[in-house]
Amino acid sequence: MLVSIVYMSRAATPFDDAALAELLREARLRNEALGVSGILLAKDGRFMQLLEGPAFSVDDRFSVIAKDPRHGEVKSLIREDIERRRFDGWSMAYRSLDDADVSAEEGFSPFLTDTIDFPPSFDRTSAAWLLKWFRDRDLRDV
Repeated sequence: MLVSIVYMSRAATPFDDAALAELLREARLRNEALGVSGILLAKDGRFMQLLEGPAFSVDDRFSVIAKDPRHGEVKSLIREDIERRRFDGWSMAYRSLDDADVSAEEGFSPFLTDTIDFPPSFDRTSAAWLLKWFRDRDLRDV
């Protein structure tokens, strides 16, 4: 069975692009080994991430993230069973708004700065709505 979790958290300390790139590299190695894919969005000191894959692996990753001292206020927003992956082939993707050089990183996604939408099969889901909400809001006071 495949599941998907969308969570939001606040960075406990500021993340510059170098720290985000390192976080991405670490996450990619672990997630790939566990069969987890998804998207990680970073903006205004906040993270929103969609994790998907086998239930045990996704629940394990979320549990580790919830205990990670780099994250605060970790809140699971949606956990749902899914029939197929929405981010198949992505071990993790991210986008920061701070530095144009980050676009050269493997896994870069222009989702936060472009009007990229999701495939129709995913676009009308609660998870897609949350990711777009994150993209379109000023989160400094959320």
